[in-house]
Amino acid sequence: MNAPSLVLLPGLGADPRLFDPQRGEFPGLISPEWLVPRDHESLSSYAARMAEVVRARVARGAEIVLGGVSFGGMLAAEMSGILGPRTLVLIGSALSPGEIAPGMRVAATLGRFVPQAVGARSKKLGRVFIRQIGPMGRKDREFLETMIDAVPFSFLKWAGGAIFGWGGARPSCPVVRVHGDKDRIIPLRSAGVDVVLKNAGHVPSVSHAKDVNEVLKRVMGGA
Repeated sequence: MNAPSLVLLPGLGADPRLFDPQRGEFPGLISPEWLVPRDHESLSSYAARMAEVVRARVARGAEIVLGGVSFGGMLAAEMSGILGPRTLVLIGSALSPGEIAPGMRVAATLGRFVPQAVGARSKKLGRVFIRQIGPMGRKDREFLETMIDAVPFSFLKWAGGAIFGWGGARPSCPVVRVHGDKDRIIPLRSAGVDVVLKNAGHVPSVSHAKDVNEVLKRVMGGA
């Protein structure tokens, strides 16, 4: 039997480069670019459009292992009801906004009132966020900074509102949850978490790439 297609969605403030540490192990990895959100679009509606993008890139009839980091994992959870993946892999992610640290809801609310022109010119906002996500080396932090600098502020504002307006997901497929024990954005709740990564923050696919890749290999192999 052919191996399933691996589809991973990056976190908020990131793009498909987030999975550069995975591509050596999974050269066929699919990570689509973000779509431009529509005015007042819900996370569920956006997930449905992203699912169509994924469906167009996966071979007909191929099984899918679907996953994502943080915001990307939430989208993947919502998309799972449409795509019917073999397994859903959540990396530093959540199945409902109630799992997210309360301070992030405050930040998302305040972000709605930041003028577009101000947010678009300020790189400090994103870099402050990166410094809050948990322990990581300087090289990894700078890698994330290059991505958040490139994300339109309008996308960040939209996503903040969409996340906290989301009702959560209850996937019917098997779910594998990988989480860092030092995640400050979505604090670890050991119940329901399958793999806890020691001294890992919010983006273990970068800071603990080898460990995450081992989990993905097991999932892809069906072990």
